[in-house]
Amino acid sequence: VSQVYELVKQMRNDAEQRQVGNVKYALAQNIGGAGSTVTVHILRKVK
Repeated sequence: VSQVYELVKQMRNDAEQRQVGNVKYALAQNIGGAGSTVTVHILRKVK
């Protein structure tokens, strides 16, 4: 959850010192368990 939260802050230009620039797309990946559970979130900024 915190990865997606950080991505949303980046996309809203609200990440303060961590801001990387004009973010239009973002990707969060997580591998859990013994590598048998994988999630990928792809976010796109919509005007």
